[in-house]
Amino acid sequence: MKKILIIVIAVVLSIDLCLLGYSLLKTESSEYVSYEVTVGNDGTYKILQLTDLHFINSDVTDKDLSKDYSVRDGWAMTAITEIIKEANPDMLAVTGDVIFTLDSTSIFTGTNDNYEAFKKVAKFIDSFEIPWVFIFGNHDEEGSLRHRISAPAETGDKELDMTLHIKEVKKVLAAYLQSGEIKYCMFDNGPEDITGVGNYVVNVLNKDGSVNNSLMMLDSGSYIYVYDAETDKLYPDQRKYEYVHGDQLDWYEAAIKDISRIEKRMVDSIIFQHIPFPTYQSVINSYIDALEKLGEKWEDTINSKWSYGTERKLTTSIGEIIYHGGICNEANHEVCSSYVGTYHGKTFDGGHEFERILSLGSTKYVFCGHDHRNTFSFTYQGVRLSYGMSIDYSANGIVPPPMADNQTIFDETEQRGGTLITLQKDSSVEIKQIPFTRNLYREALAAKGK
Repeated sequence: MKKILIIVIAVVLSIDLCLLGYSLLKTESSEYVSYEVTVGNDGTYKILQLTDLHFINSDVTDKDLSKDYSVRDGWAMTAITEIIKEANPDMLAVTGDVIFTLDSTSIFTGTNDNYEAFKKVAKFIDSFEIPWVFIFGNHDEEGSLRHRISAPAETGDKELDMTLHIKEVKKVLAAYLQSGEIKYCMFDNGPEDITGVGNYVVNVLNKDGSVNNSLMMLDSGSYIYVYDAETDKLYPDQRKYEYVHGDQLDWYEAAIKDISRIEKRMVDSIIFQHIPFPTYQSVINSYIDALEKLGEKWEDTINSKWSYGTERKLTTSIGEIIYHGGICNEANHEVCSSYVGTYHGKTFDGGHEFERILSLGSTKYVFCGHDHRNTFSFTYQGVRLSYGMSIDYSANGIVPPPMADNQTIFDETEQRGGTLITLQKDSSVEIKQIPFTRNLYREALAAKGK
């Protein structure tokens, strides 16, 4: 009897020690993780991606509703409110370009005050009392705030000076997200010594404390700037976009490895950023080429026949690609990705983000914004590359013709909505689009009897 009792005590102590060891393991937190959230009672976690909200904070009115910019933010608020209500998410992921306050469009909207517009949209998102994460887009730092903030001390490198100046602008906006006026935003500036503002990690934890998915927030920058010594000019180009830099990718890899060390396994992760990397363009080009060889019009197949969530596999020139639905309505199936090419004598390769993702083997999903009329989703080499549906009523809808073409996004609906990303118990991900199909412009016209 005594022998049996000793054995039972030994087993109990062994179990207790194992549980203690597990507990100690789980209480270790990676220095790379800024926030942690926990799945719901059913073991799932719903993230609603909202992108390219493009608030303009204009009070310019006009009898011509297409030029009445004072109503645009209200339309965006209505769309966002209805999308959130339908999705009922645990978290909002706002992936950049929440405002559109360029100096060049202020002649129409009457304002280029990006700080006031940013505060307006941040307060609105916060009013839902849902935890939300944010990353910067290329338009968020554009406007009068850039003129009001003093430039950093000159380094002797004009390109670097501009990068540092933009970083200071973002820090001012970021400070507002972390102020007492905003209660629910989980934003972190991230490391000071790497490119960008807002490189940070949010871990979604299972009920047992293990990591379901690590959400990697990456600042993909804005525009390529090149200094030409012969002309003594700094050249920006709004069609040549920046990329996730090497130092950011080093940080991303170090973060994943550290979290995986604690978990004692390679963790699953999801990347959120604003600007897509060049692989997005390679994938859509290759898929369209494969369709055309089958005698199909890509405009019909991609934009009409395949509803979101219905998979189609094709063997293409770059390998097998799975199309999950969504539209490609930018002109000439364009992806406005990180720039690849030569600009004023300087060559750019678009960065090496996809290669790093593949080599690390953690990230299986990437979500971006940026292209207001693209909502497609493809899986290539085991990584699902997706666009979020946009909210935009203004970025492609302010400059009237004949000054600019295709400026009618306020009168379009097929690209507008949110993207619901549901993390499952096994760390897999379900993706669903939440379209907003009401045409608020036409409704307003009808209300005026037009």
